[in-house]
Amino acid sequence: MKFSIYSLLPLFILSSVIALTSSTLYSAHGQTASPSPSTSKQDKTASSSASQQQAITERERRARAYSKLLEGERHLLELRSGGSADTLRLARQAFQDAATLDPTLAEAHTALAEIAFYYPPQDFETAASEGATAVRVDPNNFGGHKILSRLYAIRSGLREGNLNRSFVDLAIKELKEVARLDKDNAEAWALLGEFFQATGKTEEALSAWTNWAAAPPTPDTRFFQYLTSRDLSPDAAAARLGEGLLSAGRSKEALAAIRRAIALNPENTDYGELLAKAIEAGGIDDKVAIAELQRMVAADPANTSVAELLARIEARAGRVDDAAATLRAAISHQPKGDRTQQSLRNSLAQLYIDSQRYTEAIAVYEEQLKEHGISNKPLTTEEEKLFAARTLQRMIDVYKRAGRASDVEAVIDRMRLLLGKDDPSPDAQRIEYLREQGKRTEALQAVRAARKLYPQEAGFLQLEAETLTDLGRVDEAVALLKTQLKNSVEDFTLYLEISNLYLHAGRAGEAVEAARKALSLSPAERPDMADAALLTLSSAQERAGDLRGSEESLRKILARDPNNATALNNLGYFLIERNERLAEALEMIQRAVRSNPGNASFLDSLGWAYFKLGKLDEAERNLTEAARRNNQSPTIQEHLGDLYQRRGKLEQARAAWQRALSLSVEAGDTARLRAKLNGKTQK
Repeated sequence: MKFSIYSLLPLFILSSVIALTSSTLYSAHGQTASPSPSTSKQDKTASSSASQQQAITERERRARAYSKLLEGERHLLELRSGGSADTLRLARQAFQDAATLDPTLAEAHTALAEIAFYYPPQDFETAASEGATAVRVDPNNFGGHKILSRLYAIRSGLREGNLNRSFVDLAIKELKEVARLDKDNAEAWALLGEFFQATGKTEEALSAWTNWAAAPPTPDTRFFQYLTSRDLSPDAAAARLGEGLLSAGRSKEALAAIRRAIALNPENTDYGELLAKAIEAGGIDDKVAIAELQRMVAADPANTSVAELLARIEARAGRVDDAAATLRAAISHQPKGDRTQQSLRNSLAQLYIDSQRYTEAIAVYEEQLKEHGISNKPLTTEEEKLFAARTLQRMIDVYKRAGRASDVEAVIDRMRLLLGKDDPSPDAQRIEYLREQGKRTEALQAVRAARKLYPQEAGFLQLEAETLTDLGRVDEAVALLKTQLKNSVEDFTLYLEISNLYLHAGRAGEAVEAARKALSLSPAERPDMADAALLTLSSAQERAGDLRGSEESLRKILARDPNNATALNNLGYFLIERNERLAEALEMIQRAVRSNPGNASFLDSLGWAYFKLGKLDEAERNLTEAARRNNQSPTIQEHLGDLYQRRGKLEQARAAWQRALSLSVEAGDTARLRAKLNGKTQK
């Protein structure tokens, strides 16, 4: 693929050229040879004359080279002022002449490398060759090392997220040279941090980012922005260091770095989110955090990210009413109907949901509908329909959590009235609800009716396949999906779905086969697709008893992306399930949770790890939080039941196992849960 960064980069400034005096030139190339004592006077005179002529020629040649170097610089200055392609050609020719006249003139090779790298038509091979020559001639040539570092950084695949380790190593080598020659070079330290982080060298990354954070600001920021989509500013350096420290579990140090980022750029809302992660990771006492955040909100009431963070910490401390007041105050500072205001209202509703105050959550959603003029009359505009569908979906989820079946049905009927008969959303909601209630035969009838009504909606075909699998008819489900195969890369998603159906049905061998087919369809330039296939393959291999293969699949992902949270979680969970390398497994899962603290699956894995390690308080805290975030997971419910049974909370254990049983469809899972219900809670 051809790269082009010309439009992104400012015109370069050539490395400074140190003037070479005649005496320096003479010394650099050595003295002329002394004549032999036996040489005649005439020979001596001739030899002396020849030596003088050679020395003069050498001096003249180097002087001409230096003159050509200056000529090339003059052409580049003219080019910056609006010169033509001819001007660039003349500059290139002048530098080539300089390099020919004096091959040891490293600056000429650096200039040629920079022209090949920055100016169209770009020629990366020439840039690499000239840059390598420059640093070979002069190992301390800063410009040569910088060009090579940028060239290898582009070829490393860092920007695309698909690392080429050979070019990564070359980039690191050259960036270290740049940092050696310029200890305050922000770009070098920042990129070293990114490369070290991407290759799993956490401590080296933190060290590099620490140096970046200490470096002075630089105006030359565009290359780093192009390569990483990040800023190269001092506040960005502090934030990146904080992010890295947080990922490494060093929460208190992360807080200090993030606070510095916020102090340098208080308008950046992303830093507020980063601060939230640090505080939620336990880097600061809740009371201290609340006091600090209250001061920040008072200083800038319109800063919604800080207000939302304050509300989350207040809620975590059990101060739900204070949290609600904080959010309502933030809502009042936003224009009516503004997207930010709607987001804050959703946060307020979620606050009530998390506190199991479902009626108040519903009231917030009703307020939103009322503000948009939505009541119980059919809607006419697509904008109104979209907003109503999203809000009613949230209301359905609330009523499901509350176990209010009649209200779920009522909202689905209301959705049908508002959206009209041509909208498939109400049917999809009803089918999912029937499946969740275990009414799978009714769900199958409903989804088949929906497919006839909305033949263009591919999602109903997938729903039918899943419902058939729920009913133990996985072969019919797979046959249904296979009717959509096109013998192309488009089949990738279908094979992943087929693998998941087989896995759900307990037929792990066929799940492995389908996942391998999906993997074979993932293009080389799409590592995200390969990772998705490997994750599915790993789960299938684990269920098939191929524990070694399962681990190898996950480690392939981690070799390419050491910070892949899902791979870290899954590998940690598999190790925990096998009671192997528990400390390593816990560390992996903790890294996954730090990456995504709200992921219910990750929290379940962490709680289960603590359960296996006998840390029951930590286990209960994480498992209950996982269940709160996802009340439809049979695995989480079973883990909760096992925990309650261990702690002697037998009624709670039975309730959790019963809930898990109602959500399970695989024969092995249901048999295991029935065994627990029939005996393991009895004393």
